Amino acid sequence: MPPLFRRLAGAVSAPLRRSLCTAASRPPWAMVYSWAALDASAAPSPGARVTFDLDAAPYISQISVPAHLADGMDFAAASVRATSSDGLLLLDLAETRHGPRAPPHLPDFVDTAMLHQMAAAGAATELDVTRFVCNPLSGQLFRLPVPDLGVAKTSTAFGLLTQPDGAHGPPDRFVVAQLSFRAGDNRAVVRRFLSETGEWDDQLPMPCFVPSRMPPWQSFQVHTSHDVLAFRGRLWWFDVTWGAISVDPFSNRSDIRFVELPQGSVQSDIDTKDKMLLTKRRIMGVSEGKLRYIEMCTEKEPFMIRSFALDNEGCCWKLTRESTVTMVLPNKAKPQADHLPWIAAIDPFDANILYFDLGHTVFAMGMAKKKAIQSRSCPDSIKALGMCRSSAFYLPCVLPTWLQSCYISSAGTISSKKTNRERKTLADILVRADRD
Repeated sequence: MPPLFRRLAGAVSAPLRRSLCTAASRPPWAMVYSWAALDASAAPSPGARVTFDLDAAPYISQISVPAHLADGMDFAAASVRATSSDGLLLLDLAETRHGPRAPPHLPDFVDTAMLHQMAAAGAATELDVTRFVCNPLSGQLFRLPVPDLGVAKTSTAFGLLTQPDGAHGPPDRFVVAQLSFRAGDNRAVVRRFLSETGEWDDQLPMPCFVPSRMPPWQSFQVHTSHDVLAFRGRLWWFDVTWGAISVDPFSNRSDIRFVELPQGSVQSDIDTKDKMLLTKRRIMGVSEGKLRYIEMCTEKEPFMIRSFALDNEGCCWKLTRESTVTMVLPNKAKPQADHLPWIAAIDPFDANILYFDLGHTVFAMGMAKKKAIQSRSCPDSIKALGMCRSSAFYLPCVLPTWLQSCYISSAGTISSKKTNRERKTLADILVRADRD
């Protein structure tokens, strides 16, 4: 199978809007804002690329998508829905013509576009949304075909998973997938797009044991306020009240696995308001090669923060740190009582460092020394969102050294040894962003 990506000497990169981000000094990862901007500054062109306002965390990096990709939509909002373990992004463009009316007494910078972006949050689970796989450093953007699949009773958000070309290096193929409960036959299915076939399909997973404290499978719904994680060849969906569910979407007969939260953390009987508060107090992420779960157990200072790591068998959580923390920013300022911090991200390379959001500031804290290390002010557009924000607003995105010099290949065909039939090239299966 030819690799999905190939190294390209002198590859054209996405415009990077900060002088810090040269090839030599580019940060190893970025904290990407989940709401992408629509950039109307450039005229439509076949070579249109995303731009990446990139700097080291706690700076909030942001993707900008060419606005002409939303042609034909009355109102559109662009979102970063997921990241792969090697730096690719899953983007979508959603039609939001029925977005909410502006409530009174909002700041001037809360405009109509922002309200439609908020209305687009639910599009994470929908099928009839324009989706792209994006290389943020090269700027390449490829459109996935809209799936022609049956109606679902309930679904998770879509995630993005890759398989590497060897132990290290560019991915060989990718899959975009969600878990759904079909309306027609009441079956749980993995809905996926495979890069090697260029098609969407439904795959029936193997029968599975559902933990007793998990909501009934027929009403299965993972809260969409957390990004879908790619870890150890599986996609992971996190629900803040009971745990995580994972699946291997590359498999034609995948097993569905459940991992409950650590003892004492499961909260099965909880209302919507309290669940929204938990999305600010709990987060799951990948750091130092392990899946980690972090929770803030108190709502007043000093804050009790507990960190766990999933064992190598993927069954049990191990407590790695329990800290009592008083938040003091690098400038010696303390958070106000009405701006309690919430967990924004886990450093992918150092599990000791957590990122917190105070409504107006994002800061990094070293948990070993219980000390704030760095802080950056939030843009006004982010400050305005207030209670609507959650851990899903910031997606850690690793940036391997080879990512900028790679592109999605359009050369060659992919052959199946089992069927001995010729499959489409990637140029056929991924519609270029500039084409209808």
